Amino acid sequence: MSHGVLAHDRYSGGGNIMRDHELRLILNDELHGRPGLPVSAPARLTHLAFTIAEGDTDPLANVKQLCDALGLKPPAKGAAHHSVAIDNGLFKYERHGEFYQMSVIVADNGARSEAIAALPMGWVDELPGKRLVAIHTHIRVKAAKPPAPAELKDLFGHDDIACSLVSQGGATIWTDFRIGADGYTRMLVHDHGLSPLRLGRVTRRLHEIETYRMMALLAFPLARRLLVELGPLEKSLASTIDAMLQAKDTAEESSLLARLSAIARDVEDMSNRSSYRFAAARAYKALVEKRIAELGEERVMSHQKLGVFLDRRFSPAMTTCLAVTERIAGLADRSERASNLLRTRVDIALEAQNQQLLRSMEQRARLQLMLQETVEGLSVVAISYYMIGIVSKLIDGLEVYLPGLDTKLANLMAIPLVVVLVWFGVRRVRRRVLRAAHERP
Repeated sequence: MSHGVLAHDRYSGGGNIMRDHELRLILNDELHGRPGLPVSAPARLTHLAFTIAEGDTDPLANVKQLCDALGLKPPAKGAAHHSVAIDNGLFKYERHGEFYQMSVIVADNGARSEAIAALPMGWVDELPGKRLVAIHTHIRVKAAKPPAPAELKDLFGHDDIACSLVSQGGATIWTDFRIGADGYTRMLVHDHGLSPLRLGRVTRRLHEIETYRMMALLAFPLARRLLVELGPLEKSLASTIDAMLQAKDTAEESSLLARLSAIARDVEDMSNRSSYRFAAARAYKALVEKRIAELGEERVMSHQKLGVFLDRRFSPAMTTCLAVTERIAGLADRSERASNLLRTRVDIALEAQNQQLLRSMEQRARLQLMLQETVEGLSVVAISYYMIGIVSKLIDGLEVYLPGLDTKLANLMAIPLVVVLVWFGVRRVRRRVLRAAHERP
C-alpha cells in the first residue's frame, strides 16, 4: 500500500476522513533523507565538497550526466541527494544550503589508484563551484598490521599526526587535516571489526568534521579584515565621546551627532556584511563539536586525539570570529548610547532656546497689546471728534425748529455722551472680533 493511500484512507471513530498536513511526508522523510553508505574494509574513499555561489550551474545536471554516461539511474528532478552503485563501489551526491558534496567508495584491490579514479576522466573538473574539501581515505581490514611510524610518515609526509581510537574501540583513525601536494587531505582508518554500516557512519563523521570545519573557517578571513576596520572606528567613537564633554554650543553638538551617525552607519554596514557568515560559522562549529563527540575518542599512545588537535587549531579561529561579533555588537551599542545622550543634550538646549523664544514672543505680544490699547484710545478720540462734528451740525439745524434751544449747552453736553457711546461701541466690536477668533477652528 502506498504512502498516499495510508495518508488519506484512515477514518476516525466518527466516520470522518482524517486530513494529513500537506508537509507530513516531506518532514518525516527528512529524517531518512541522507542515509549513510555501508563501507566494507578494505576500501578507498574520496570525498569532495564544493561551495556554490549565485550564478553557478546546478551540480545535479553534472550528476545526471555522470549517471547517463555510466548507464545508471539518474537523479530525480530537484533531488537533494542521490546514491548509485558504480563498478566495484558506490557513488553518493548530497546538496546542502551553500555547498554540495560527493563521495566515491571502491574496494581496495591493492592498486595505488585513489577512489576518484573510478569516475570518468575529466568529469570532476567540470563540476560547478569552488572546491573547498578534498579527502582521500584508506580503510584497512582488521587482519592488517597497524601502520608503522615510517609508513605513517610516508603517507602523510610528516610526524604531526592526530590519532584516536573511536566507536568503542571499533576503529583507529589517523589524519593531519593538511592539504597535500596533490590537493587532497589524507585519512587512514584501521577497522577492528565494525559492521559496514557502522564503519560507513564513522567515515561519514570524519568527512563531515573536515567539511564543516572548512565551512566554519570561511568566516575567519572576514574576521581578520573586520579587525582592521574595527580599530579606527573604536578610536573615532572614543574621541567623539570625549569631544561631547567639551562641546559648548548646539552647533558643536550637532557636528558630533553627525559624526556618531557616520560611525553607526559604518558599524551597521559591518554587521550586514558579517552577520550571515558568522552565524553560519557558529552553526558549523556546533556540528563539528557534535561529530567529534559522536566518535567517542580514546587516546592512542602519544598521539593527540582528533578533538584535541582541532581544539588547539580550530577553536582559536572560531574564538576570533566570536570576539569580532561581540566587538561589532558592543560598538553598535556604545554608539547608540552616545547618540541618545547627545540627542538628549541637543533636545534640552533646543528646549531652552524655545523657552527664550516663547518669552520674547510673550513680550512682543504684550507690547502689541499695549500698542493696540493705545491705538484704541486714539481711535475713540478720532471717531468721537468726527461724531461730535456731525452732532453739532444736527443741533445747529434744530435751532431753526426749536427757537428756545441753547445750542452751546447742547453741544457741550453732547461731547461726553458721544465719547462714551463711541468707547462702548469700539469695545463691543473688539470683543466680537476676539470671540470670533477663539471660536475659529
